[in-house]
Amino acid sequence: MAVVLTSLVVVVIAAAIGALSLHARTRLFPDAHRHGGESSKDWHDITGYATTMVGVFYALIVGLSLVSVWENRDAGAQDSRAEAAGLHEVYLLATSLPPAPRRQIQAEAAAYAHYVETVEWPQMQHGVPLPETGCWTPLTSLRAAATSYQPTTTAQNLAASAIVTQLGTIDAACIGRQSAANSRMPALLWVGLILGGTLSVLTAFAHSMEWHVRHLTVVMSLTGLIGFTMTLIYVLDNPFIQGFGLGPGPFVAAFPPG
Repeated sequence: MAVVLTSLVVVVIAAAIGALSLHARTRLFPDAHRHGGESSKDWHDITGYATTMVGVFYALIVGLSLVSVWENRDAGAQDSRAEAAGLHEVYLLATSLPPAPRRQIQAEAAAYAHYVETVEWPQMQHGVPLPETGCWTPLTSLRAAATSYQPTTTAQNLAASAIVTQLGTIDAACIGRQSAANSRMPALLWVGLILGGTLSVLTAFAHSMEWHVRHLTVVMSLTGLIGFTMTLIYVLDNPFIQGFGLGPGPFVAAFPPG
């Protein structure tokens, strides 16, 4: 809800800035072609061509930005699910082992999930970069518990081998999740978004409409849409952002509280 309200506020502010800017432009720089400058037709041809070109290039930049942030979000979601599923599989496979190693492995798997839910996830939600050690400490403890046991039967040997395989899956998924949490959209794309948005508004200012209210509506709609687009990309840039991003649902489902 907070993200939605923030987006609405940004849209309103952007539209208001567009309206004030158009008003200032109209008062300070009246249209020269209305008073004997270029012909009205030539001026509209030029501004129309410029608007089309700026619009096309800006749409490409917006598309690249959305693809960039959405792919990172999708990768974070897939890695989180794989990590939680691997932990749950380790927990289930441990039931084939004797009581002592079973309890130790299951306790370490649950501790790993609890660490991700209570320590790493809040950091990811607030955009705090995860340390390099991160989940390696609980993963190391889980790996030590899983590899310290020597199976004595065929069933136990199969279960132990499957657990080791799952540990590799968890390891890779943890790396992917941390990478998604720490990655951000390239700064060059932000430069393109800001520059493209500014040029789009300027080309809208260049158009001359006899009905001032209609011109004002077009500019306010354009600036509001650009403000919403910027907010959307900013929010999606952190796939785990609080209130709008991915939640620790896979870990909670695999290891319910209590």
